[in-house]
Amino acid sequence: MLKSLFRERRRTSAVHALNILDSSPEPGFDRFVERAATSFDAPIALLSLIHGNQQWFKATRGIEIVCNPRHRSFCTFALDNPDVLEICDPCSDPRVAELPAVNAAPFVHYYIGVPLRVAGGIDVGALCVFDTRRRSPASADQKAYLMALARQASVALESRADLLRMEGAA
Repeated sequence: MLKSLFRERRRTSAVHALNILDSSPEPGFDRFVERAATSFDAPIALLSLIHGNQQWFKATRGIEIVCNPRHRSFCTFALDNPDVLEICDPCSDPRVAELPAVNAAPFVHYYIGVPLRVAGGIDVGALCVFDTRRRSPASADQKAYLMALARQASVALESRADLLRMEGAA
C-alpha cells in the first residue's frame, strides 16, 4: 500500500511537471492517435494522462472526450505495466467488464494500451486503441509499433514541458 501511494504521488508530480493539463489540442499529439488508430484499423485512439482520480485526454480520435473519472478507465490498468496491455474480450475481463464504455456507447470490444513513461520510469498516462468490434490479438509488429509510438509521445510530452520552462525563464 505504501509503495502504491508513493507511486501515485510520483505520478501526480510528474503529470503536473509536464504543464499540459487543460491545454489546447496540439497537432503533434493528434498525430500519435491518428497513427495508432490507423495501424490497428480501429475507430478510436486516445492519448491520456492520469493523475489522482482523473484521466485527462490530450489527443483523441473517433470520440470526443476531455476528462474521465479514473475508475472508469481502461488505461489505469495499463499503467506500471512493463509491456502492452491487451484486452481482446472486455466483456469477460473482470477489471473492465462493468465500465460504461463496454456496456454503452461506444461498446468497446477490444483494447490495447501502452504506458507513457517519462524520465525516472514514471508512467503518466497511456496511448491506447479501442475497437467496437471483436479482434484477434495484435501481432508482434503491431505491439512493437504501438510501444514505439508511446515512447515518441512520452519524449514529445517531456520536450514540450522543457520548451515551456525555457520560454518561462527567458
